[in-house]
Amino acid sequence: MILSPAAIQFAACAAIAAGAASLYLGAQNQRWLSRPLPGLWSGLAGAALLLLGAFLWSQVVQLSTAIFAALVFIMLLFIVFPALGALRTFIRNAL
Repeated sequence: MILSPAAIQFAACAAIAAGAASLYLGAQNQRWLSRPLPGLWSGLAGAALLLLGAFLWSQVVQLSTAIFAALVFIMLLFIVFPALGALRTFIRNAL
C-alpha cells in the first residue's frame, strides 16, 4: 500500500505535534496537567516522534526542507501549547 504525499505529510505533522506535546507535558512548568509526565520517558517518546515526523517529511521533500519545516512547526507548537494552557487556566478561574 503506497500512501499519497498528502497522507505522508499529514502523518508527519501528526507525529511532530504528538512529539512536541509529549515534550511539553514532561516539562515542569506545563499547564495542561496537574502534574507533569515522567521527564525521561516523555522526553524519549517526544524525541522519537519528532525524528519520525522529520523522516516522514523527508520522504516527500528534500531533507533540508523537511528539517526546516519540522523545526518551524515545532517552534509554532511550543508557542501555542503554553498559550492554550494559559487560556485553560484563565477560563477555569473565570468560571
